[in-house]
Amino acid sequence: MMNLEVSDAGLDATFDTAIRRVQSDFIEMPGLRLTLPQAARLWAYDVCFCREVLSSLVQARFLVQSRDRFTRAEGRT
Repeated sequence: MMNLEVSDAGLDATFDTAIRRVQSDFIEMPGLRLTLPQAARLWAYDVCFCREVLSSLVQARFLVQSRDRFTRAEGRT
């Protein structure tokens, strides 16, 4: 049971690190527009993991998704 908790903590830390990395890159590269496969390649993430990261940022209104591309929401830093 203890190993499961450690694994969950590790996943949370990995997810938080990924969120910060993606946010940073979108801030540093204004106008960046990526499809899910492009984003997964850019950050070397598994497509499923990358989808979760991008979806979380869309829910937080940091990113918007139009058609198949993700871009930073207007006025968000």
